[in-house]
Amino acid sequence: MKPHNPDQNQGEGDRKSARRYNNDVRRFVAEGNVDEAAREAKDYVERDPHGAAYAEAKAQRGPSGSHGTRASVDELIAKGRTIVDRIRPVVDRVTSRIRRRFHR
Repeated sequence: MKPHNPDQNQGEGDRKSARRYNNDVRRFVAEGNVDEAAREAKDYVERDPHGAAYAEAKAQRGPSGSHGTRASVDELIAKGRTIVDRIRPVVDRVTSRIRRRFHR
């Protein structure tokens, strides 16, 4: 059996984050903030429907565009990919375009 590493990513079923979220929701409900938050949300949607739709779409994408294609060097190394591995497809596309242009 592998030793437990607390810094390791738990994946999509992240129990630690789920526990934190559930505790925050319980605290929010227990403090009696639900009705006021619902009123504020309703007012915002009625006042600015386009802004509300944009905010909802942004929230569904996740924090800071987490589905983007950019990754830090540390993330690439953790995935076992070097910067050269990451850049190689771009270089191949550019060189093929240049070859096509000059072979005409």
